Amino acid sequence: MSKEKSRAVRVAAVQMESQNGLVQANLEHATPLVERAAREGAALILLPEFMPCGYIFTTAIWEGAEPKKGPTVQWLCENSKRLGVWLGTSFLEADGEDFFNTFVLAAPDGQEAGRVRKQTPAAFEAFFTKGGPGPHVIGTELGKIGVGICYENQLSYLPQMVCSQSVDLLLMPHSYPRIAQMVFSLGELASRYARLLGVPSIVCNKSGPFQTGYPGVPFYRPNSSFPGLSTIADSDGSLKAQLGDEEGVIVEDVTFDPDRKIQKPPQCYGRWALKGPWFRGSVVVLEAVGRLWYTLSLERKRKARLISSPGKQ
Repeated sequence: MSKEKSRAVRVAAVQMESQNGLVQANLEHATPLVERAAREGAALILLPEFMPCGYIFTTAIWEGAEPKKGPTVQWLCENSKRLGVWLGTSFLEADGEDFFNTFVLAAPDGQEAGRVRKQTPAAFEAFFTKGGPGPHVIGTELGKIGVGICYENQLSYLPQMVCSQSVDLLLMPHSYPRIAQMVFSLGELASRYARLLGVPSIVCNKSGPFQTGYPGVPFYRPNSSFPGLSTIADSDGSLKAQLGDEEGVIVEDVTFDPDRKIQKPPQCYGRWALKGPWFRGSVVVLEAVGRLWYTLSLERKRKARLISSPGKQ
């Protein structure tokens, strides 16, 4: 038995709509939702992947990019201190000649507690962002916080990584449109990971409309949307709360219990963390094409330099 004692921590997921490219408007829209979660006693509040910049599969997504310490990081730090909470989301970071999907967690003292870059851009994301291998665990006064950004939670390295580092809580921010439901199920993801690792897990997804931006590609649906399904699951795998496809806030107490943690690395399936349909392998081919296009893009290099170091242009 562990010498550490189990304890309850109040956590929240904020499910919201983001407008493509309108960073300041999205941050302003998120503020009252975060305030609501704080009023309901949440110590940690998770927002969706790419909450500030929106989500679109064209070079227009670069219009919502920011430097390392841009508006989103400032907003996170200011509001975490003002509300006395841990607050996290991912934003589109321009660094040198590259764009990264970067998750930042701010602490109640208003300082940045840590950041995680998405290691594997999913499908069409590979055309517009670069993967950033690195740690996916942030050490905090609450405990060890694991971070899996959307598609990463479907890949075998994520559960193996967070299990080996004995995380206390897993955060899973998503920009997960309905078309992705054809390949990967979202509704049970938090509970499945909670059972797999023995730790509380939070899935936080967007709501509202979604458009791929490419009318010629398979599965293009100009009137598609995000399904929501933000979920909080406890360390025993029990479902504590789940939203539908509407905007909203869920706040629940979860248990950090060291005796529930699974010490044995979870079973995986080659590249994949969880079982799924055979045709998901086609995503790997799309990602390879995307990485090549991204590597050769001179416009990407120019745009990233302009945003990351505007004073040097």
